[in-house]
Amino acid sequence: MGLYSINARPIGHWAGWDTPTSPTVPDASPVQTTLPTSAYGQTLPVVWGKCRLPAAYIWCAPILTVTSTHVEYWDTVTTTTSKLTARLRFARPLVPNSSWTMRKLYANGKLIYDASTGYRQKGLKFSAYDGQSNQPRDPTMVREEGEANVSAHRGYLDIVVVDYDIYGLGAPPVFEAEWIQDGVPTHDYDTFTVFDGGVSLMDPDWDNGVLYGRASTLLKRFAIGAEVEYFSVDNTIAAVYFLGLRYSPRLDRIVYLAGVSQPGIACLINPLTGSVLASSDDAASSGGLAQNTVAFSEVNGGAVYVGFTDSAQIFSFYFTKNTVVRGYQSAASWSGYSSIQCVTPGEVRGSELDFWFCADTHLVKVTLTALGTFKSQTVVATLTNNLRYAVYDNGHLVVWTDAATVVRINGTTGATEYTKSVPYQIPAVSLRNMGDPDQHRLVDEFYFTTGGVSYFTNLGTGLTRSVSGAASPAHIFFYDGETETVITRDNAFIPQRLRIIAGDGTQRQLTDFLVALMEAGGYAPEEVAFEGNVDDLIDGAVVDVTAGVRDIARSICEPYSIAMFERAGKIIFKRALTDGFFAVDATISSTGDIADS
Repeated sequence: MGLYSINARPIGHWAGWDTPTSPTVPDASPVQTTLPTSAYGQTLPVVWGKCRLPAAYIWCAPILTVTSTHVEYWDTVTTTTSKLTARLRFARPLVPNSSWTMRKLYANGKLIYDASTGYRQKGLKFSAYDGQSNQPRDPTMVREEGEANVSAHRGYLDIVVVDYDIYGLGAPPVFEAEWIQDGVPTHDYDTFTVFDGGVSLMDPDWDNGVLYGRASTLLKRFAIGAEVEYFSVDNTIAAVYFLGLRYSPRLDRIVYLAGVSQPGIACLINPLTGSVLASSDDAASSGGLAQNTVAFSEVNGGAVYVGFTDSAQIFSFYFTKNTVVRGYQSAASWSGYSSIQCVTPGEVRGSELDFWFCADTHLVKVTLTALGTFKSQTVVATLTNNLRYAVYDNGHLVVWTDAATVVRINGTTGATEYTKSVPYQIPAVSLRNMGDPDQHRLVDEFYFTTGGVSYFTNLGTGLTRSVSGAASPAHIFFYDGETETVITRDNAFIPQRLRIIAGDGTQRQLTDFLVALMEAGGYAPEEVAFEGNVDDLIDGAVVDVTAGVRDIARSICEPYSIAMFERAGKIIFKRALTDGFFAVDATISSTGDIADS
């Protein structure tokens, strides 16, 4: 059979079978969309002290790749993301219920989180778990799988990363972490460098790393990362009282309430020139004093600014780039309420937006139009105690009461999801010295400080952890959960940046590790003893517990010239004497001591 042309005829022939067709080959996915978990039987290390080690994936939500486009000036910009949400397991602590801190996190060898410096890769969200016996279920896993299908995963060092963008990596990365046992965190306050004095009002723009402030006649701008003032402009205005400073990135405008006898007129300010572009014809209140808690939400081409007074009157203003008008003002004692303590912005739906009020014992949702006019109101939940403060969390409201409790409420059904006691009390609005709900950027935890202690309350579980060493008394503060940064001020009203720095873990006695190791193997503390000068220091230990603890202890002791033997039911560790040639002298008694081998 001759071959005249490669396209002229087929090579060979088929007898009795259909002529095959070319298989359809799908386009290769740019991102691995399935994720195998760690292999059955894979050894999980046991750790003590300090360690850096890789993680195994033990759970992963479906990985979705999303491509979106938008126009910037005359260019069409295409953005593709592939979000990974997964539980990563690193190790098991040698000592049950010991306290551990994740100090550093790496992805494919790149540092993405460093608690010792406050660095966090932009957009990184995670929850770290040290496996203690009261550890709750992870809320991200519960939302994905349902509470009945998720365990608390106690007894392990885990983290749950949320929506980590792996596009461009090709596959889920290898995560490594540095863990510290019993690390002592410290409060690190850095004072900003300023031109000429401090500020009385502040508003952080977390997304752009800028802090806006107002002094007596000046508008100031600070770089949060560099801790320095870099812009100042005159803002002379015929007013004595000011409150509720906000910066609108969409409008590139500053807004606040101002007045001669009380702050009641809404002002629109050019942040570059300090000039007043517009002020409202109508005041915020009709007699009551506007309280120092407002809510601000951008919508379409404008922004809505909402507040309340000490006479339980609520109001709203609508801002554009050049105008401001009052959109709504209720009567005093709105809906019969005697006290309003907080307002926080909720969902924005294009033509309308929600604001949530803490009014007496009620959580009230008020819906305004995109122009700030009133549309409707609904009592979503009624609690036993009066409400003090609330934050909006992805369709849910987390509310603090005047009885030192925190309650999570479903924003649609009003159902209570948990009620927990907290070791602090948020003060009444007239005494409150903290940022408004919309001025924090919360990720997983809410921050509060009082009495020299920093408290972190988990929004998903209501559980609170604490770190001692904060400044006392506390000044006004704003918290960014994404970078774990607090903005506050000193006694001279100079802004400060606070970061809670994780301890690096001090060196530890080898004897402490050997005792913990033997206890993990079933020995009582009184069954372990030391003789001679066993005073070696170690950073930590990573061990494979598929071996027996005596085998592990013996292998550790050999490089330190420590003999291990048994006497009268006790395990003895004894420093071996050596000469200049490292010849070990006899350390074991000829009678009664049994060498471990």
